[in-house]
Amino acid sequence: MAKRQTNAAFDAPVFIGGTGRSGTSILADILGTHSALYFACHENKLISEYNGLRDVADVFSHKSDIIRRHFAIVNFFGRAASMTRFGFRDAALNQKLSDLCKNRGMGFQQAFELIQRENPQASGSIHAIGQAFGAEYFEKCVKVFLNQLVAHIDQNGIVNTEGLLKPFFLGKDLQRAEVLAMCREFLFALYAKSGPTRWVDDTPTNALHVDFLHELFPKMKFIHMVRNPADVVSSYVKQVWFPSDVGLAAKQISSMLLKTEKLEKALPAESFLTVRMEDLVGETEATMAKIATFLGVENRFNHSFVSSEAANIGRADENPEIADAVNSLLGGWKERHGYAS
Repeated sequence: MAKRQTNAAFDAPVFIGGTGRSGTSILADILGTHSALYFACHENKLISEYNGLRDVADVFSHKSDIIRRHFAIVNFFGRAASMTRFGFRDAALNQKLSDLCKNRGMGFQQAFELIQRENPQASGSIHAIGQAFGAEYFEKCVKVFLNQLVAHIDQNGIVNTEGLLKPFFLGKDLQRAEVLAMCREFLFALYAKSGPTRWVDDTPTNALHVDFLHELFPKMKFIHMVRNPADVVSSYVKQVWFPSDVGLAAKQISSMLLKTEKLEKALPAESFLTVRMEDLVGETEATMAKIATFLGVENRFNHSFVSSEAANIGRADENPEIADAVNSLLGGWKERHGYAS
């Protein structure tokens, strides 16, 4: 594993976040074309998402609850293990997944959903950040991190309210600053495998935890990708990872956007930038120039693959159900961000 050294570039990562379906992925792809930035993979779900570094830091730096610490360790390890490789752990199901993609022209997520619904107990994942770093190296980094958190492993386990916890991981008593330092070391090991560098992560839920990201990396830069909420709702209800309910989608998106707007106020102005997807695809050169200035890098991005047609701007304009749901929840937000009709 890479050994940690003081490196200003590494300590100033670029985080992208948003509601999802708002352009986070396309922006990350563009940033990844810059020689000064390293984009290893889409959505490192071990940072801000549940059972990731944020949850570990919160559990270990609060009350001395040995059961919570045990589950924080177990859950982090399980989450990491589930994202080591794409697909299913069962070889036969993986072969079926491959056949559906190759022979029937299905997209990966569509084929995965079909097989998962037919085999609800099967273990699998549509995300595999481990493959981006090398599965074996990724697993080693995870184990090193967890070993730093563990004071003792009782192989016989203990009997608790949940039953027999075996093995039982007794977590160390740590100050929050110590836990955050361990989190930074873990990320350094992942992203600096081939040398210290400034890195990029585009997990959408980064937007809900930008305060934690700033605590973890005070020099970080955060780009909030937004999009006409009606278009986001229209896209949400078509995804495998969200129910096809317009009202529910509107409430989820509204909650995320308003929370991020509130969190922004607590951050230094130079740490936070809002970018509209409509501007990214409609005024790409000017928007990327603004982003380059924000990040403090030369405007040397390759954005030739950006297509305004593929962005489906305005797809929900003719759907009154979506328009009504969004306007009732986000009328003020739309005005503040230039989406008022």
